[in-house]
Amino acid sequence: MWKISKNEKFEIWTSNICVLNICYDKEDSCVYVNYKGYNIVMLMGMWGFEDEIQDRNIEYDIGGEKGRFNSFYYKVKKNNLKLFCDLIYFFISEHSLDSMLNDKFKFEI
Repeated sequence: MWKISKNEKFEIWTSNICVLNICYDKEDSCVYVNYKGYNIVMLMGMWGFEDEIQDRNIEYDIGGEKGRFNSFYYKVKKNNLKLFCDLIYFFISEHSLDSMLNDKFKFEI
């Protein structure tokens, strides 16, 4: 499902649906979700991703700069990372988020 590569800043998990840029901070992982060039962390929350995570008792938090929707990321414990990323993949594949994409969610290059 995932092809994993690295650059100087991130571990990059690539699938046929999305790209996850992951950086590590002690025991936590910061997961940036890139769907067609857009950060969809906020959109996923609006479509019920939180319910999927809570059903599996995974603790997570959302980080990022207030007011900058394209800076949001998930913060999750390293021991839950693989399951969390797989849940992101399946959630996106089951929901059509294209109609919700907006330039304010676009990643800055």
